[in-house]
Amino acid sequence: MISILLTLLCIGSICYYLTCIFAARRFFSRPPAPGRSALPPVSIMIPLCGKDFEAYENYASFCHQEYPDYQIVFGVNSEGDSSIPVIRKLMTDFPDKDIDLVIDGSVIGENPKVNNLSNMYRKAKHEVIVLVDSDVRVEANYLTSIVAELSGDRVSLVTCLYRAGEAPNFAAKLEAVGITGEFAPGVLVACLAEGVSFAFGATIATTKENLQAIGGFRAIADYLADDYMLGRLMSLGVGKVKVSSHIVELVLPPTTFSSMIKHQTRWARGIRACRPWGYFGSIVTHGTALALLLVVASQGSALSLSILALTLLARMTMICQVGIQRLGDRLLRQYLWLVPLRDVLGFLVWCLGQVGKTIEWRGKTFTLMNDGKMASTNH
Repeated sequence: MISILLTLLCIGSICYYLTCIFAARRFFSRPPAPGRSALPPVSIMIPLCGKDFEAYENYASFCHQEYPDYQIVFGVNSEGDSSIPVIRKLMTDFPDKDIDLVIDGSVIGENPKVNNLSNMYRKAKHEVIVLVDSDVRVEANYLTSIVAELSGDRVSLVTCLYRAGEAPNFAAKLEAVGITGEFAPGVLVACLAEGVSFAFGATIATTKENLQAIGGFRAIADYLADDYMLGRLMSLGVGKVKVSSHIVELVLPPTTFSSMIKHQTRWARGIRACRPWGYFGSIVTHGTALALLLVVASQGSALSLSILALTLLARMTMICQVGIQRLGDRLLRQYLWLVPLRDVLGFLVWCLGQVGKTIEWRGKTFTLMNDGKMASTNH
């Protein structure tokens, strides 16, 4: 019975990988968004918590935008934050850029990143706002590309896919391989099937009017998956969410294996809390691990080994077509041999995400509620 179930799941995984290839071709064959005759001024908001790996280079990439009028707002919650000297240097090196630094520890909810964004929001001068995680690095046409897509019909929010640009040690490389090899293909299938109703912290472009329509940052202040919920609320109450064809890069820091597992498990549990059935159904995305389990359950039968070979062939074809060819992931091309190991690790994270309600984030422990909100257990 277990072998039959695993066989069916492996067939589902092979179908999923083929669907990913088709979805990527459809997505990247879309006509580009028409350019806007007048580009509105933009406020970029980058919340910080400590100095990031290659921080200066990340933040400086936003100072090189080929865009007529924009502001950059950085935010920290204390005077002792180690990222402050980096921002001060940035202000000195780019005196012609409109850069603000907000130091404010005010709290509106449990999520420290959203608290930071809420405090920064008061300094944002412009109607169009772009929220960006601090480990993101962008190209010079970044703003022009995403603002053009925000002007589309009934588009309330634009978000971006991403790939890893730096991964300095083995654990970071394992995490990097999963970004375009595991996460991005799932997003592309969602775009094909039903459209996207969530967003990613790598880029969220919207307007103040749209944000206020969902209740502002207070509406997401207690959620772990704040970016996911921001997109969800926008899609339900304002307009559609669009995934941009512009790809940004994450600069991953050196990390330990245990830290990487904790980080990915936190993210997985947050998604499970928001979309329990969708998360459970994502088991078919873990074809490599399912096929290996089938080999074990079938005691290495010829059929199970054939299914493993077919699953790996479909998986690696999808990786090359989507991650390397379509998303241009140089690290994935270089470390393609890590994919099977990453697949087993990804399945382990999926299992850990199915159970447990405790998460660790920024030195604090939280309990995750069934609706995706979190409550601090530190007193």
